[in-house]
Amino acid sequence: MKTTPSPLPPADETPLDRLLARGYRETTPAFEARWTQLKRELRQPHVHPRRTWAWTSLGWLVPITAVALVLLFVRIPAPLDPTTAYSSLAELWQLNEVLQPALPLLDEENRAAVLHLPANPPNL
Repeated sequence: MKTTPSPLPPADETPLDRLLARGYRETTPAFEARWTQLKRELRQPHVHPRRTWAWTSLGWLVPITAVALVLLFVRIPAPLDPTTAYSSLAELWQLNEVLQPALPLLDEENRAAVLHLPANPPNL
């Protein structure tokens, strides 16, 4: 099979230029068949837009369902009764008064000293 030669003559007369300027295709029908098959295999399949949208919407459906189920089944606790809140506050103030004598233990030097006390003190 002969193709039309290029109208411009090659600029250089190197063997590569002569080879590229030649108008003949030196391939066999078997090579052409393999080349066509390879191009078909390498060509990416056409993805239908509806299928893509369906998978995308399915991807969004899972997290939306999860959020809906969490909102449906997780109960928000009711606000505390004011009388219960005041009694809890009163307990906290009592605990604060009871723990006031232990306040010096918060000092780092005193904490270090307490760490070196024996676990079983001798009986006096």
